[in-house]
Amino acid sequence: MAQTPSIYTLLAYYSWIVLFLVWGFSRLSSKQTISRPDRPRQILIWLLILAGFVLVFEGYHLGPIFGLRLTSQSQALSWLGLLLDLIGVVFAIWARLTIGRNWSNIMTIKEGHELVQSGPYALVRHPIYSGMLLAMLGTVMTLGYAISYLGFVFAFIAMALRTKSEDKLMAMRFPESHAAYRQQTNRLIPFVW
Repeated sequence: MAQTPSIYTLLAYYSWIVLFLVWGFSRLSSKQTISRPDRPRQILIWLLILAGFVLVFEGYHLGPIFGLRLTSQSQALSWLGLLLDLIGVVFAIWARLTIGRNWSNIMTIKEGHELVQSGPYALVRHPIYSGMLLAMLGTVMTLGYAISYLGFVFAFIAMALRTKSEDKLMAMRFPESHAAYRQQTNRLIPFVW
């Protein structure tokens, strides 16, 4: 028997729809790509991200064992999860709008590429991923399924690999300014990592 999603779950899902709509429309204004390095690694990262999203959002449909709850669906935890989800989505959208035409959904160098260090990029080097991971953690807390937490782990690993590759790419493109930027900011989690 199918469960009726809670209002928290529905709101978390709608926030992701908003995020992906912003991505879809803003992709139309990106600068022209001039370089796409390390394609095999990018494919691996995208597969991990896809697996993470599938496990987070749909993993509990895979069978009874996948529907086990790791955290209860208490109102307090649901509110906290929804709050983290919304903060993460807003942060990722802010970062996406700040990076502007330099953004790409795959690791690339754009024509006239700039090293953006303002707005959320002054807090962390990869704020889009930070926001997405925070939103995903919030969604996972709202859902509470063990398989969703595993999906979050997959997504975190993928984002950690991707940020490492992107830092390397930016260091090659902007050797001096990126080295200074790396000294001033953390990769994904402000003041931590």
